[in-house]
Amino acid sequence: MPAHNPYGMLPGPPTLPLLMLAAALLTSPAVPAQTCEREPAGERPRIGLALGGGGARGLAHIGVLRYLEELRVPIDYIAGTSMGSIVGGLAATGMESDEILAVLEQADWVDLFSDDTAREEQPARRKADDSLGLFGPKLGVGEGTSLLPAGVVSGQKILFLFESITSQRVQSNRFDTLPVPFRAVATDIVNGDMVVITEGSLSGAMRASMAVPGVFDPVQIGQRMLVDGGLVRNLPVDVVREMGAEVVIAVDVGTPLMQADEIRNVLSIVEQMTALAIVANTKAQEASLGERDLLIRPQLGTAISAMDFDKFGEAAAAGYDAADGMRAALAALAVSEPEYGRWRRSVDACLQGPPVVDFVRIDNRSRFADAVIRELVTVEAGQPLDIARLNHDLAQIYGLGFIRLARYRVVEEDGRQGLEIQVLQDERGADFIETGLTLAGNGRGTSINLHAGYLKTDLDPRGTEFRGAIQIGDDFGLLADYYRPLDDRLRYIVNPQLYFARRNLLAFDDMGRALAEAEIDEAGVSLQLLREFGRHAIVGIGLHRYLGTIDITLGPPLGDTHFNGAEWGVDFTYDRLDNLFLPTRGALFDLSYIHSSEALGADANFEQVQSSWLLSKTWGLHNVLLRGRYNTTLDNDAPLYALMTGGGFLNMSGFEPNELVGQHFGMVAAGYRYQFDSSGLWPAYAGMTLEYGNAADRRGDVFGEGVVNGSLYLGYNSPLGPLYLGYGYNEDRSGVVFLQLGAVLSDKNIGRR
Repeated sequence: MPAHNPYGMLPGPPTLPLLMLAAALLTSPAVPAQTCEREPAGERPRIGLALGGGGARGLAHIGVLRYLEELRVPIDYIAGTSMGSIVGGLAATGMESDEILAVLEQADWVDLFSDDTAREEQPARRKADDSLGLFGPKLGVGEGTSLLPAGVVSGQKILFLFESITSQRVQSNRFDTLPVPFRAVATDIVNGDMVVITEGSLSGAMRASMAVPGVFDPVQIGQRMLVDGGLVRNLPVDVVREMGAEVVIAVDVGTPLMQADEIRNVLSIVEQMTALAIVANTKAQEASLGERDLLIRPQLGTAISAMDFDKFGEAAAAGYDAADGMRAALAALAVSEPEYGRWRRSVDACLQGPPVVDFVRIDNRSRFADAVIRELVTVEAGQPLDIARLNHDLAQIYGLGFIRLARYRVVEEDGRQGLEIQVLQDERGADFIETGLTLAGNGRGTSINLHAGYLKTDLDPRGTEFRGAIQIGDDFGLLADYYRPLDDRLRYIVNPQLYFARRNLLAFDDMGRALAEAEIDEAGVSLQLLREFGRHAIVGIGLHRYLGTIDITLGPPLGDTHFNGAEWGVDFTYDRLDNLFLPTRGALFDLSYIHSSEALGADANFEQVQSSWLLSKTWGLHNVLLRGRYNTTLDNDAPLYALMTGGGFLNMSGFEPNELVGQHFGMVAAGYRYQFDSSGLWPAYAGMTLEYGNAADRRGDVFGEGVVNGSLYLGYNSPLGPLYLGYGYNEDRSGVVFLQLGAVLSDKNIGRR
């Protein structure tokens, strides 16, 4: 008999990575499906669990399961809706409550509710997009495509999480032959019918049952388009009864209706309308419960919402307590320890273990050729399914960009088990309109720029792209970019560009008063040959030809205001940052050599080396960042338009952008940042930096006459890009109060630098 709530003092999250944890759960050897024989119920009633939907509130189901295990109540059938289908589906594979809790608690739910591939696993092309300021939504504009996706989230990562667990335990596509027979409930979004899923992919059924309309993409199963089952049967009592249950234990974790004072706007009205439909069908199911049936309703109140996926312990404890409140009724369903042991062994006997992959095939419906997809698949035939390797392969495929879904399923053909990898094109098509906004403001003025672009991504089966972009506002710019991979492994790329860019150089006295200002207009063309090394490193060699004018808007005039540049150069970049602007982990290193040559048509011969590096590490809510830049002209002979510049937030924060000008520029910085929200749903930070450096015409003066700078700031990773509000300290003069939206840490812009 349970004596206390085991969730009262929960340990911290498991330290095993999720895929290792899933593998560790496989304690039983593979058993052929035909040896799976169920322990007959005998004289006891056949017991069914009906697990209701409720988002994160459904984590209370785990506590109920734990109580039933301790009480030795055998479960013969499970039916689940939404979160109930997730917990129920995992339990149907033979997992016990502690195993389910460990897997779900280890999962990064913030990441699961995002379709973004981890940035460190993206190819260099997608990483380079960060510096263009095009953070707005990408709108599909191709013929026969959708302007917006079917859901905010495709569910790619959630589906893989489910598949990575279930496929290691069972391979049967008939839910009656699972260790515990199971049903998932979904809604046909076309006609509103309830759909009880009885066969097929277990992970797909779980994913369909939780597909909240508008949030997740619908799931196509057969000819039906399925969404969250809570719309029609949030508590599937009748479903589990039809499976054969003589006693139903129903667990209701639904969100309570809002009160009158909580319904304040159109969004809350729409939310309440949906909730009313769910509550109505839940009440109808509760009314159908018989005298022998039990209804468990965990006291979750408003303390745990449908999105509180960081409150595992509290939700599970509430479920455990609610079950304990019905101890007498549940005890009547308990069996002896020997009988429970026989039931448990019959469940474990149905485990099949990870499949041996006899073949791998590709079902490719994307813009990429089959050969490109195959190059990214490293899973080997003839071996047990390696989930970690498969996860890596799918992440590589999905990271190509504009892929809506990259998933797998275990299939059987002619008595052999194989792996089918399915790749689906983004329903928005291959042509996109991109938008963005950058804003910079301080006590000396405000700069606002609007960004727009057109991106075409299917010029050939290797994913050749064309992008045209424009920047309008205080800093005007144009870009035409062509990116063509030359091999199926996408290692070699040719990348020509045309551009026009306008930038300003500034000079101030010790009081912060403007002494000089120059506006530089530059137009150019470049051609680079690139070589990628995995997803983290890239080398480029190229030619660059440009011309422009210098307009002195403040200060003494120049003689010749026109210039011609012609250069060749080599660039190396290593990039494993998880976020370019507010990184929490990883490293970035960039090194380039530029040789300007009169023989190529330049006004002057000069050589420059530019380098930058950044390291970021996070412990819990605390982040430490180290950053450095050192750019130098080898013979101190670069003309005005090619001088090194610095200044601006995190680049000598007490100076204006591009205020520091010289033949050489260098700086080092150390920063600390605190994250306000542990769940990651609200990515807001408070931070500080200490910086030291300068620009100078003599190399030794860069750090020999360096200036101490620093900053205090608030940061937020907004949908329009990083947003900062802060104060930049300068030991030589008054500091700078700044507001910044858009690219900050990037040293790559349209134009020469």
